[in-house]
Amino acid sequence: MIELDGTLSDLARLESSGEPIVSLYLDTRWRDEQQREKVRLFVHERIRQTLGHYLPDAQGHAGLERMLRRAQDYVAGLLGQAYEADKNGLALFACESLGVWRPLAFKRSFRNALETDRIPHLMQLAHLVDEFCPAIVALPRPEGADLFQVSLGELAIQEKLRGFVPHRDRDEWNPGAAMHGRFYERTKKDQRRQESYVQKNLRASAAEVEALFDKRPESVVVLVGTSEGNALFERELPERVRQRVIARIPRPRGWESADGARRDGVLEGTAAAIAEHERTQEEAAVTHAVGQALRGGLGVVGPGDVIEALNQGRVHKLVIEDDFDRTGWQCDNCHALGENAESQELCPYCGGDLKAVTVLGEALVARALREDAEVEVVQHGNKLHSYRGVAALLRQTTATGLRGANHSWPSAPGANQP
Repeated sequence: MIELDGTLSDLARLESSGEPIVSLYLDTRWRDEQQREKVRLFVHERIRQTLGHYLPDAQGHAGLERMLRRAQDYVAGLLGQAYEADKNGLALFACESLGVWRPLAFKRSFRNALETDRIPHLMQLAHLVDEFCPAIVALPRPEGADLFQVSLGELAIQEKLRGFVPHRDRDEWNPGAAMHGRFYERTKKDQRRQESYVQKNLRASAAEVEALFDKRPESVVVLVGTSEGNALFERELPERVRQRVIARIPRPRGWESADGARRDGVLEGTAAAIAEHERTQEEAAVTHAVGQALRGGLGVVGPGDVIEALNQGRVHKLVIEDDFDRTGWQCDNCHALGENAESQELCPYCGGDLKAVTVLGEALVARALREDAEVEVVQHGNKLHSYRGVAALLRQTTATGLRGANHSWPSAPGANQP
C-alpha cells in the first residue's frame, strides 16, 4: 500500500531549468480490452504531441524523449497486467536530469493527463490525498471489536479484538424450583457480570483505537454498529478521538461473513462516509476563507491577493477549485509568482526576468506544498468561483504579522530589499 507522508512536499520541491518534468496520470480501471486500448492510444498520442512541441536540438530534448519512452514501456506493462493489476489509478513523475522516476499506483483512479513542465503537476495527487484522508473503522460488539485502518482507499490494518463474555446458557446456575428468590438474585448477578465483561472488552478495544489514532492524528474515525453499541463504544474513547468521529453507520447485513466484516464492505462504507465528510469540509473551508477575507481577517480571495500571500510565505491553507484555469509568470531570480504575464516585463519584486506559467493552478499548489501549507482542492462552486476560483487562509495578515501593517516595498522569497 502506498503511503504519501512527505511525498507531496518532496515532489513540490522539484524544479527543472532544462529538461521538463513528466507528470502522467491514468485511469487504470480495466473494464475491458477497449478501455485498455483507449489508454494506450491516449499515451501514444500525448507523447507524439509533446515531442512535437520541442525542437530536436532543444535543451533536455533527448532526456525528455527517453523518459517518455520509458513511461510508454511502463504503461505497456500495466496494460499487460504485468504489475499493479489490482490498482485503479497511476501517477508517474519522471525527469532524467533530476534522477526522478516515481510511479505511484492507487486503488482510486485519476483523470487521464500527460504534462511536461518545469515543475511536477500535483493537483490531482493533492486532491486524492485531501479526498481520502486516513480513517480508523471500528465495529464494536460485546466481545470486543473489529478494527480496520484505511488509507487512500486501501486497507492498511485489520484486527479482530476479542475478550471473554459469559454465555448464559453455559454459565446460568439453576438453584432449584423451591428457591425462586435466589434464582432471581443469581440472574441479576450474571447480568451485572456480563455487562462488566462487555464494558471491559469495549474499553480494551477503545484503547487500541486510541493507539492507532495517536500514530496518525490526522485520521478520522467511523463507527459501524447499532446506535446503542456505537454510543457505548464512543463513550470509552478519549475526547480528542471522539472529536474525529465523522460517521456512525448501522452495520449492513452485507458486511457479515464467517470471519467478521467483509473487507470490500468496509472500504465502500468508509469511502462513502469520507466523501460526505469531505463535501462538508470543502464548503466549510470556502466559507471560512471568504468570510475571513471579507471581514479583513486571516483570509484573502482572488488570484492577485493569494499569490501575494504565497510569495510572502503567509499561507496556512490554499483553497482552489479543481478546474482553476489561469496563466501567470514566475521570476527566474527570486522565484516569485504573478498573474497576467502579458502585463509584466520584469519582476516587480527584484527586476529579474520572467517566464510564462501556462498552468498557474499547478504552480500555486506546488508553492503552497513547498511552504508546508495545507491544500484544499474543491469542486467548482458559485461562492469561490465568484472570486476567480481561489482563496487562502493565512498564518498572519501581513508579512510583519501586524494587522493593517504593510511593507513600504514589495517582498518575495529571495528578493533584494533596499
